[in-house]
Amino acid sequence: MSQRTAANNVRLGAFVLTGLACLIMLLFLLGRKQNMFGDTLEIQADFRTVNGLLTGNNVRFAGIMVGTVEHIDIVGDTTVRVRMSLRREVQPFIKKNAIASIGTDGLMGNTVVNITAEPEPAPPVTDGDQLRARQPVRIEAMLNTLQRTNRNLVGITEDMKEVTSKLNNSSAMWELIGDKKVTNSLRRTVQNIEGTTTRLDAASHDVRNMARDARRGRGVVGYLFTDTSFAGQMQQTMRRTSRLSATADTMTSTLNSITRKVQAGQGPLGTLLVDTAMASRLEQSMGNVEQGTARFNESMEALQHNFLLKGYFKRQQKKKARAEQQEALQETK
Repeated sequence: MSQRTAANNVRLGAFVLTGLACLIMLLFLLGRKQNMFGDTLEIQADFRTVNGLLTGNNVRFAGIMVGTVEHIDIVGDTTVRVRMSLRREVQPFIKKNAIASIGTDGLMGNTVVNITAEPEPAPPVTDGDQLRARQPVRIEAMLNTLQRTNRNLVGITEDMKEVTSKLNNSSAMWELIGDKKVTNSLRRTVQNIEGTTTRLDAASHDVRNMARDARRGRGVVGYLFTDTSFAGQMQQTMRRTSRLSATADTMTSTLNSITRKVQAGQGPLGTLLVDTAMASRLEQSMGNVEQGTARFNESMEALQHNFLLKGYFKRQQKKKARAEQQEALQETK
């Protein structure tokens, strides 16, 4: 009986020791996962909402678990402070300008804190640093947006269904689609558009060639734009034109002044054109001149028949006749 009791006690002791060893191993693994037995550093970040984040949830950096959530404290009505415990060996890789955000482990997994690195250089974090926080997207807002999108899709689907129904019931539309004349007209229109496009391409090519030649000083346009002597001649011509314009303006103003004086009866010309008394006197004088001329002609006719001067006039007529004959001979030669 004593031997059997001793064996039972030995088996019981072995069982208890095995259970105790398993318990110690389990506690060690849990403590290691929660960073209870390693060197850690503590950082924090402020959020407006944590979306179901709990103490003990994982903290990830670049998709790797680097710590756990140590505390979640409510600082104000719009601020929740999350304190995180990180393993000391990841300190050189997490910089002060890193950004903390709240996400989920997979699509419907546990809530975690994700730390994202920024490309700008910065020193590593130290114990007690506070990271910038990116506010998480709320599931309620996403669901509301999805609900509005679904309603819009339903409306669009109903409109498309109505349009399709009208098209199916429209005989004119199907007749238009099946009409060969319309097809031929569209084909000719497309061909005309292609021909026009080809001509436009050729015209644009010609314009590019002209522009290139003009930049190089070739052709009439290039000569006009690049020839410096022509530019100087144009400038000189413009200056001469300006001087001629100034002279013309001066002459115009002078003529305007003379016209105003003539219209006002000033000067000899104005007196002649405006003074009626002067005009009548001029007419009378011209009449007297005509009468004197007629009397002078009569006197000369009488002198030619006078026997004292008749020989003189005959000699003059002969000289005049000989001179005319010599001129005629010279012209015939």
